[in-house]
Amino acid sequence: MCVSPFRFPLLEPRWLPPPWPRAPPPLLPLLPCPASLSSPSSAAAAASLAATVLLTVGGLLGYQWRQLPQLELSASAGQHELRELQLADGSELTLNLGSTVQVRYYRDRREVSLIAGEAYFSVAPDADRPFVVDAGAGRVEVVGTRFTVRRSRSALAVAVEQGHVAVQPGREGLALQQLLAGDSLEIDYQHGALRRSQLPTAEVGSWRDGLLVFRDRPLGELAQELSRYRGRSVQLDGAGLAAHRLSGSLDIHQPERFVKALPQLLPVELIEQADGVLVLRERK
Repeated sequence: MCVSPFRFPLLEPRWLPPPWPRAPPPLLPLLPCPASLSSPSSAAAAASLAATVLLTVGGLLGYQWRQLPQLELSASAGQHELRELQLADGSELTLNLGSTVQVRYYRDRREVSLIAGEAYFSVAPDADRPFVVDAGAGRVEVVGTRFTVRRSRSALAVAVEQGHVAVQPGREGLALQQLLAGDSLEIDYQHGALRRSQLPTAEVGSWRDGLLVFRDRPLGELAQELSRYRGRSVQLDGAGLAAHRLSGSLDIHQPERFVKALPQLLPVELIEQADGVLVLRERK
């Protein structure tokens, strides 16, 4: 038997201290125990908080719910025919040539935006849902009535056939206007002025029968309306021309006849360009 000449000493296990000092465990502060949630005061506070949260969330959801339109549509009239709209609440709209509207009905209000042109409104009464027409800066509000709103680049006109209409010009320095049957209002945004007048109620929206009757209208505003009827621009060449005022009538389906008659009514000459644009220039 072979015996190794090397002998290994037996190692006895022994405990060695760690090479770093051992820190004592941190002492945690003693916190007072909260009052029992089953106590009457705590239960009442919790119930009040829950009710507040529910009311807040419910109010927010209710607001969002009211902001969702029940009816939404856009409509336009072409250059050669009027357009009539029958709405769900019984209200009726008639769009003049070249006019455009957007309609939105909500649970608490009815809104129409007059984008361009002119419209006649016959509004079904509903005290819980006022009827509002936005026309650029101006705003018209009614409950139930018949009226017209005309919008151009720098003016707004409202005429009332029946009922009561409130007009907010939307311009600093111009106050809220209350109109009744036979009242007419013109707002000139370029000069920051408004003008009220009276007219026979039969003339309100007379263009629906194809004949536009106008009284003491500025030529500048009338030229914009003629441009819409023609589908091509009628321009004024002369600083003082826009201020001339006219009264009369015109066939909205044959506006050229009226335009070509203007040199007999005013000191102007008519120039027709190759692109169909008509220019009214002061006669020298």
